[in-house]
Amino acid sequence: MAGVTAATSADGALVAVDWGTSTFRAWLLDPRGRVLDTCRSSDGSRAVAETVAPDDVDGRATAFAAAFLARCGSWLAAAPGIPVLASGMVGSNHGWHEAGYLDLPADLGRLAEHLVSLDVGGSRVHIVPGLRATGATPDVIRGEEVQVLGALAGLTAGAAERRTVLLPGTHSKWVTLRGEVVTDFVTAMTGELFHLVLERSIIATLAAEAAPSGADRPAFARGLEAATGPVGRRGLAAALFTARTLVMAGRLRPAEVPDYISGLLVGDEVAHVLPGLPTAAGPVLVCGAPDLADRYVTALARHHRPAVVAPQDATVTGLWAVARAAGLVDRPVATATQE
Repeated sequence: MAGVTAATSADGALVAVDWGTSTFRAWLLDPRGRVLDTCRSSDGSRAVAETVAPDDVDGRATAFAAAFLARCGSWLAAAPGIPVLASGMVGSNHGWHEAGYLDLPADLGRLAEHLVSLDVGGSRVHIVPGLRATGATPDVIRGEEVQVLGALAGLTAGAAERRTVLLPGTHSKWVTLRGEVVTDFVTAMTGELFHLVLERSIIATLAAEAAPSGADRPAFARGLEAATGPVGRRGLAAALFTARTLVMAGRLRPAEVPDYISGLLVGDEVAHVLPGLPTAAGPVLVCGAPDLADRYVTALARHHRPAVVAPQDATVTGLWAVARAAGLVDRPVATATQE
């Protein structure tokens, strides 16, 4: 935590939590939705769940409660009874408490009607459900639904307007909406593949001392071009091997390998997902970390698809909106803002 004082903690009105697979993030918000303090750790849901046996439901709940209190217990102590709202993998079947899914089409404005709750540290913890697409190609979202809601905040689009929100990450999500109603989404394991290739494959030894640098680097642009050119038409598996052979031929430096791989993977994802999306009004709204968002904006531009980057506080804004709708906070405010 950032060293918030007890007096400031006492001003807290909501503890907002984004508990993902690999990362725990929490914010202490005041009655206007402004951030008083933050907390971030590597206590992701996977790490917490792995401390107990897979079938030990009670033990897992105890482990999650302990991990939460270790990070946010001082906030709860300073503001007794403060409500907690959590989203992400904390609500999965290997999380703290299973929160289920809403089937598509799903109105994000009604997430607050489907929260599941439990008690810890004198406070009530409310968990947001995920979204589920059924049918021939099932798909799920857990956590990103709150980000999408926050990314849409303040937009003036009409209730019937179609829009695409892209959330790049370990598992990228392409979400199609009509107003605030999610009508479809597609998941791509691009971020996970990136790490697997650079950590576990034959290419890993070539890039052991390198790190991805940015969307403006030539190696990334080269990967994007390869993904949509003759190399990419051979298929992603064949394209990835060129990272090795280009180094062997002296035409790609080892330090450029991560950016080249990133370009191949992002380029392949965009080239395959984009044509299957319905026509949407306005640019693609990209909601992610700055460097990663820039990579996707660059890739979309190669397909002549305009894109804009959503504010970085989309998750906080989305959690605040759900908390307001659920009556967990009193004062009506348009959006949460970070200071």
